[in-house]
Amino acid sequence: MRKNLISMEVTENDLKAIFDSFMELENELKIETKKIFENESNKGQLFKSSHFIFSVVNRAVALNRGFLQLTNLNNYLAAISLIRLQVDNCLRLYAMSLVDNPSSFYDSVLEGIEIGNLCDRDGKKMTDNHLATKIDTIFPEFKKLYKNTCGFIHFSHEHLYFNNKVKDLTDDSFILSTSIGDIDKLEIYEKVDYSFNMLMAGKSLYKLIKEYRITMQKYLTEND
Repeated sequence: MRKNLISMEVTENDLKAIFDSFMELENELKIETKKIFENESNKGQLFKSSHFIFSVVNRAVALNRGFLQLTNLNNYLAAISLIRLQVDNCLRLYAMSLVDNPSSFYDSVLEGIEIGNLCDRDGKKMTDNHLATKIDTIFPEFKKLYKNTCGFIHFSHEHLYFNNKVKDLTDDSFILSTSIGDIDKLEIYEKVDYSFNMLMAGKSLYKLIKEYRITMQKYLTEND
């Protein structure tokens, strides 16, 4: 998430297009969860794993709305921390696919046991790093996004970068400016980059949910 890694040839129109995509994503998430509910209710049952899905989607929608509200206020410093939380949604949802008994997984989470203390079917604890490594095999660069966004949650160089602006004067001279409480003065390419990453985390979540819906639909059909 630095200017040498992203395109600087972007405009306000690109940012608006990303924001519009958030609303499209919310609608897609709702459609998928509705299909899951209808498929199971028609069979007279609702799986615990599906309730887990619904709870994750509810959180995802809330995070996306919060991101849009904060960026509308130009409060990107608070908004970018939500990217890591959306990444967390993907990791937690993916964890359920790594166990043999999703129902027991659901019960454990409901009891308050941290997912990082639960083991996958290979006997490995499902820590965030383990989950990020596993999910990276289906969503390349996801682990990189996970590592980058961890710096948004815990005070780190990301916040120092946000708070300071450097203007080079000569090879050995520069002006460093810092501020407290001012409106975030980000370049448009930075706003686009942060917003795009939030959107991509949400789209990754959508793909996981769609795959779950297809799998469950097939299971219900075969066991009708």
